[in-house]
Amino acid sequence: METRAWVWNGSLVPELTSLELPELREYDVMVKVRSIGICATDLHIMNRSVSFAEPPYALGHEAAGEVVRVGAGVTRIQVGERCALDPSVGCGSCDVCLAGDKHQCAHSGEYGLNRSGFWQEHVIVSEKNVYVLPESIGFDEASQAETIHVCLGGMDKVRLRAGETAIIIGDGPTGLFFARLCKIMGVSRLTVAGTRPRRLELALAYGADEAINIIEQDLLSVAVQQSYDVVIEAVGKPETIQLAQRFVANRGRVLLFGLPARKVEVDVLDLILREVTCIGSANAPQVWPRVIALLASGSIDVKPMITNRYPYEQLDQAINCAMSGGDETIKVIVDN
Repeated sequence: METRAWVWNGSLVPELTSLELPELREYDVMVKVRSIGICATDLHIMNRSVSFAEPPYALGHEAAGEVVRVGAGVTRIQVGERCALDPSVGCGSCDVCLAGDKHQCAHSGEYGLNRSGFWQEHVIVSEKNVYVLPESIGFDEASQAETIHVCLGGMDKVRLRAGETAIIIGDGPTGLFFARLCKIMGVSRLTVAGTRPRRLELALAYGADEAINIIEQDLLSVAVQQSYDVVIEAVGKPETIQLAQRFVANRGRVLLFGLPARKVEVDVLDLILREVTCIGSANAPQVWPRVIALLASGSIDVKPMITNRYPYEQLDQAINCAMSGGDETIKVIVDN
């Protein structure tokens, strides 16, 4: 069976074409993709600022859809059910996979990063990559479950405790989700630092006590005056990573989440003497059921973050919108 797909061919403009779907195996599920989120990682791949991707293939790792076929061995999922898609894939049998850490498997992969992804009208994935949605969660909101899950996984690793203070450096979608999660988990004082007024306004709506526009205010001067138990770096630039070290309190924790394009120098002696813990986080397959529960309960409201929508036939225009990154753009969604 063939399906329409937007394929990245190495340029900044994907091509609408057809791809042959793999055979539906015993424990596979075919999903009609209904909603696609355009992620900054997609843009990094297209402009060649990451080294792990080689065209041509369909990008896309944020998606939700409807189950249209199931393999003979699938019993947990029914045709017609609505679902969110987990893009992470492991071998399924090694010690790491069996422990629930398939993203650390020696044979791991991810749809849309190093294998054909979700910029397709139909995809075939393992039933293990499908999470059924309650009716209260729309497809657009569910497309952001993937983004929320990587943020929630980072929060688990940093082990934030109620009453602690935190600062998030970065006002992109992940920075905003981190803000909401920090507030849910009981942060006593939360600061978000970024560059775009609309995003900073949303950070305040999500529970931040302070939103700092670093274009208007020198963040270094703030760092001299206060420190935080937890610092979440969600940008990935050398200067913001170094700034995270300046903000963290003695014996505090720094969550490194943003992806730098090159090596970054840090003051290791300072980290040792102040007993600072640095934690890297990229994925967390174990938290998916909790993400669905957070969305269903209304604890995280994705709707205010979705600023631009395009039909599937205009996915190339959606990419252009996300790349231009105007002040009013936060999250671009493609519906089918």
